[in-house]
Amino acid sequence: MNHPHIITIASEKGGVGKTTLAINLAIYLKALREEIPVTILSFDNHFSVDRLFRIGNHSPVGNVSHLFAPAPPQDLATLGEFGISFIPSQGALDPAALGIDGVHKLAEGLKKTGLTGFVIIDTRPILDIFTQNALYAADQVIIPVKDLPALENAADIYAFYDLYRLPRKRLRILPSLVDMRIRFPGPFRNTFELLRAYAIKCGYRCFEGFISKSPKVESLNTNPQGKIFPVLIHGRGTEVHHQYTSLARQVIQRACGAEPRNSPPAEQAPQPPEKAENAPRPLLSGSHPD
Repeated sequence: MNHPHIITIASEKGGVGKTTLAINLAIYLKALREEIPVTILSFDNHFSVDRLFRIGNHSPVGNVSHLFAPAPPQDLATLGEFGISFIPSQGALDPAALGIDGVHKLAEGLKKTGLTGFVIIDTRPILDIFTQNALYAADQVIIPVKDLPALENAADIYAFYDLYRLPRKRLRILPSLVDMRIRFPGPFRNTFELLRAYAIKCGYRCFEGFISKSPKVESLNTNPQGKIFPVLIHGRGTEVHHQYTSLARQVIQRACGAEPRNSPPAEQAPQPPEKAENAPRPLLSGSHPD
């Protein structure tokens, strides 16, 4: 894998477990394919990625804002715990100050860094210019949904892809934080079956399986150290461990079957149709497959 394979975790709904998903996916990918470099970065400002992966008091060369610089540093990523590299977070990100004038800037910056292997991007719970850049750069997009409102919000991500004429096959819905104790009468026996059925009805592709809501895993995310402890090490006896293993294998399988993606230069980057800001938001029931 001589080019970066970019995996973006995105949802406009907060509380769906994006950061937990990004961190654990990075660790499982590295565990399953140790020879492939794994790099993680976050545009959210909670610094969970930095706290987990940083080793010692090493001073980083830069942070995620430098990905939008004309010449990003080649050593922007810092090698951290579990053999995973991370690009340090930045609390205040100002698009105007960074000169972000389109959705193609991140793709160009990542290419200039010389990164290879898997690059995982954790995004904010809003479809701002940073999330849009992460979506545009992605080879795979994982959209975690824990309820129907989160699934409804996924329509905005699909609308963004349609606006820029990007292939919907890069997008996958992942039911997340599913409480299997909740049961329904009728054809959909639990939340997973309900969310999957609604997603398929909308024409959305889904990952096989889901990520369970687990008291054990939740305890790994809330502790006096303020860190996220990885499931692979501290939750091996849980169903979530097997679910993350399955998810990582699916991501690897899709990456191995993907062709290298060459992002067009800025002057050729697809632009939305004129007056796109007035385009109607697609209804959940009106979304369509590729």
